[in-house]
Amino acid sequence: MPTRKSSVLLAAASLAGGVADSTSVGGQQVEPHGWLGTETLKSRSGNFEFKNGYPEGDTAQRLLDLQTLNRATEVYLTQLMPVSEVALREGLRAFGATKPAQVVVWEKLMGPQTVLLTANTETVYGISHLALGADGPTVVEAPAHMLGFLQDGLQRYLADIGPLGPDEGKGGKFLVLPPGFKGAVPKGYFVVRSPTYSVTFAVRGFQAEGKTDQAVSLMKQIKVYPLAAAKTPPEMEFLNGSGKDIDTLFPDNFRFFELLSVIVNEEPLESFGPLERSMMQSIGIEKGKPFKPDDRMKALLSEAARLGGAMARANTYATGSPYYPDRKWQGIPDGMTYTFSRDGAPQIDARNNVYYMAAGNSPAMMEKNVGQGSQYLWTYRDADGRFLDGAKSYQLHVLPRIPAGNFWSVVVYDSLSRSELQNGEPLPSVSSYTRPEVNPDGSIDIYFGPSAPTKAKNWIKTVAGKGWFPIFRFYGPSQAYFDKTWKLEDIVATP
Repeated sequence: MPTRKSSVLLAAASLAGGVADSTSVGGQQVEPHGWLGTETLKSRSGNFEFKNGYPEGDTAQRLLDLQTLNRATEVYLTQLMPVSEVALREGLRAFGATKPAQVVVWEKLMGPQTVLLTANTETVYGISHLALGADGPTVVEAPAHMLGFLQDGLQRYLADIGPLGPDEGKGGKFLVLPPGFKGAVPKGYFVVRSPTYSVTFAVRGFQAEGKTDQAVSLMKQIKVYPLAAAKTPPEMEFLNGSGKDIDTLFPDNFRFFELLSVIVNEEPLESFGPLERSMMQSIGIEKGKPFKPDDRMKALLSEAARLGGAMARANTYATGSPYYPDRKWQGIPDGMTYTFSRDGAPQIDARNNVYYMAAGNSPAMMEKNVGQGSQYLWTYRDADGRFLDGAKSYQLHVLPRIPAGNFWSVVVYDSLSRSELQNGEPLPSVSSYTRPEVNPDGSIDIYFGPSAPTKAKNWIKTVAGKGWFPIFRFYGPSQAYFDKTWKLEDIVATP
């Protein structure tokens, strides 16, 4: 019988690999540490041959390619928000808004011709991009009665504009400072320090009596200029985006990584963490170096973008947090802040669940603000749990006393582009402004489908061969929204 000392020595030798023998599983010898000897590794990614612990034939190259594919896919998933942000900027530049003093305003509302993630059809949008690298500290004069934000080049919140911002809805001068700015800061401004040189300035104005004129007039009071040119600011130019073909969406192909390389090279090194930089460097994206992958790497990155996009779609459309336990409508998960982090760690899946189909980052969009701001619910499925199909007809019964003090709306989006559904109609929506027919008890029935029902005023046309989903918006949400004493019913398929 071995002594206690000899047993310890045997155990130590076993852990070191000096004593352990292969064990038998299913009639095959298996090395107890899991090391690959002379055998075939069967995996969902293929079979890989080893002999005497060495990769055989093309096994090594295929495994290295798989490693690159995996890393590139993770880069796609972790950098989705920054690439979405730079795609928005590049799309507006392609339309003609190449300077900060050029603001795109959708004067007659934003229709399906503008491809922009889940934009609404009720408010007047105004968007510009600041260039702090070229202009230095930049002043944004925001008019009163706007609702908007400033966010950095990685689509991270910098400041709210409007009732929940420092201007309290009265408008004012925001001074946006570039990364590392150490100069004197003049008084009389709402000071915003940006960690990136690219900054998005976006505001929304509200209709008055169903018209956009007042909001547009206010929006054209916007001024954007370098602080150094405060005495002689450049002339503002407002470009009308309504009815124009504008594409602001990020792609799920090789172009995704080209856009990522653009922002990596434009922004300070520390904009991305060490692990993020390491992952990007492994696929050829590094600050200060040209991004010129060879054909083999380009093919792997193209595949990774498609795979990453597929994963993002599954994560967005097949997961999510129900707002009501017994309904299909989704919302922001309880307890999740605008940073989408927990204990300082980014919650990538929760973040991508929202930002593959949406854009814009602000605490005001996620916090409980009774009577102010806006709240959103969305669903991809009908009451039976089936994905919404453009070839089928549906009905949404909306109970009386909708908890929206300002207005409410239902907008339909294309599941492919996550932008307004291009259905041949000017605006794919029903809202307070469209004055739908109301039932005697105050409820409203909204219809979706390829053919018009009897109540055509309450109908949003869908398109056969296209998936679709709605977002129900509550502007000025009341307490009944937050305590869920009022509930939105599920969408029901109809004959």
